[in-house]
Amino acid sequence: MRIYAGGREIEVPTDDQGNANVAELRQAANIPGNRMLVHQKPTGENEIIPKSGQVNLNPYDRFMDSPRAVRGAKKDE
Repeated sequence: MRIYAGGREIEVPTDDQGNANVAELRQAANIPGNRMLVHQKPTGENEIIPKSGQVNLNPYDRFMDSPRAVRGAKKDE
């Protein structure tokens, strides 16, 4: 199935119900393991995709990556 990730149109293998393996999606989109995969929905909301498992795709869905948010962490001195 064709989707957009990081501004590029890519092809991702799916099963007959339109589900894709998240690891294959991350690899096809060239997203490193230390960044989050985010699904940008047409309604304007963003959904963070887990690092493993299956995700349901629709043709021409849009994805992006972002750095992981760390809150309240102490910096090493």
